[in-house]
Amino acid sequence: MRPSFLHRLTLRQIEIFLAVCRLRNYSRAADELALTQPAVSAQIRQVEQVVGEALFDYIGKQLNITPAGQLLERAARDLQQRLVSLEMELAELKGEVQGTLNIAAESSAQYFLPKLLATFSERNPAIDIQLDVGNRATILKRLNEGRNELVITGAPPPDRNLQFTPFRDNPLLAVANPNHPLAQRPNLTFFEFSQARLLLREPGSGTRLATEEFAQEQAVKLSQTARLGSLEAIKAGVISGLGVSILPLDTCRRELEQKLLRSLPVSGFPLKRSWCVVHFRKRQLTPVSQRFVQHLTETG
Repeated sequence: MRPSFLHRLTLRQIEIFLAVCRLRNYSRAADELALTQPAVSAQIRQVEQVVGEALFDYIGKQLNITPAGQLLERAARDLQQRLVSLEMELAELKGEVQGTLNIAAESSAQYFLPKLLATFSERNPAIDIQLDVGNRATILKRLNEGRNELVITGAPPPDRNLQFTPFRDNPLLAVANPNHPLAQRPNLTFFEFSQARLLLREPGSGTRLATEEFAQEQAVKLSQTARLGSLEAIKAGVISGLGVSILPLDTCRRELEQKLLRSLPVSGFPLKRSWCVVHFRKRQLTPVSQRFVQHLTETG
């Protein structure tokens, strides 16, 4: 059998290649890896010689990955993940559970997730934690790119390649300033609620997606909207009277208790959603990730 060319690639070359893939820039990859840019360029050229294909090309000033580069990136991420799993499995043979929990979460989850991470860390002190936070679209992209093994989302995508496990209720409330005219009403239709200025997150946000899906179900067009870039900005906007919004209970519990916000009696609310932990169905989870999923289902 003819030997594969892949045995000629070193783990360091794979690390360099993945850094360029992720950062789309030779200089930034060199800075991250404590190398010079010529050294990074030389290593990429050696990898291209081994593969026999160009891995990157420029369109204008934008560095792009070629089809061959995409294939190698997928294989390199799988190899890197397998080595991480091997390290954890070897530790398990010694009766230890150690390694890095590598997860990403929607920004709404930051209101409850640190407490769950704290209890997990107390029970597993040898495990390091790496948490990335972004909107729904961002974290799902990170999952697809292999940059995170687990993601926490309130709106898992309808992808049969993904396994999602619910672990916590995530009700969405219609909220307003207590002095808002709608806050004086005993009941409201969603159409009546939508006639006020509705403060929304950016496209790609799970909360915005849930709001737009419900509006579509109710055949209501959201005509008066304002986009604010974060949940904190939206809460501040609602409290100041800029408009109304739909927010996860976890994000505004304190403001409701302090009577800075009021939950409105809108028909169909609260919207019933669940927080889920998501991973690829066919990809074997590392022992650390398996333990964290178990922790979420038991304590979430």
